[in-house]
Formats: sequence, structure tokens, C-alpha cells
Amino acid sequence: MSLINEDLIKINAKLKNKNEVINEIAEMVYKNKRTHNKEGLIKDILKREEEFSTSMGLGVAIPHAHSEYVTEPSLVFIKLSEAIEWGIDDNVKIIFGIINSSKNSSEHHLKILANLARKLMDDDFRNKLNYIKNNEEALSILSFLNNTD
Repeated sequence: MSLINEDLIKINAKLKNKNEVINEIAEMVYKNKRTHNKEGLIKDILKREEEFSTSMGLGVAIPHAHSEYVTEPSLVFIKLSEAIEWGIDDNVKIIFGIINSSKNSSEHHLKILANLARKLMDDDFRNKLNYIKNNEEALSILSFLNNTD
């Protein structure tokens, strides 16, 4: 199963705050049959967020969690229609939700984060993300993440 697919992508989402985004991530993962407990997953993401904000600046947040409720590693991509506040960052518009089972090694999770963080340092890559028009285009740009073993 791919880490990301078109069902795990939402473009121009009208979400108003961090909690709405986290709920949407869990809903998307649930609809994709990658979690059996949406509420438990939300709690795990929020718990991780309390430890340290996952906003990385540059208008990007990467909420992530290891959760016993996850059946399949997943990456959710959300591009918001309007920027929101996320921790100390008040202009987050691009969100990557990384969800992994607590049974999986954290090494895989760290590889995904590292690959993504490296790409996000590239101005051209971030610019492409800001101008994505549809799910197909997003999947084409983000398909490199499906090769993270």
C-alpha cells in the first residue's frame, strides 16, 4: 500500500484552525481504512503536538504521531484555502500529516520526516506546493515519498 494516494490529499480545504486540521487528517486516514479508531488517533496526534509544535515555519506544519490505532503508515497532504495559526507560526497553509503504527519502527517514520524536511528547504518545491490545483498534481509532486523504505 502506498504511503500517500489521492484519497489522502485535500486541496483548498476550508479548515479554520489546528484542531480542525488534525480532525480532518484522522477522518481521511479513517476513510482510507488505515485506522480503526479515529478518536484515539486524534488524541495521539494532539499529545505529540503538546510536546512541541510541529510547525516548521515557512507556512508548513507536519503534525505526526506513532499510534496503536494505525494499521497502515500514511502521509496526508492538505493545502488550506486560507492560512491559519499553528503554534507560533500564523501563516500555515501547507500541512503534511505523517501517521505510523506504534508497532512499526520509528526509523521509517524518521526517514519520511527527513526526506520531506529536506525537500521543504527547497524554495522551488515549496512554491510548487503553494500552486497545486488538484489531487493528481499533488500526488505527482509528492510521489517520491512513496519510495521511502
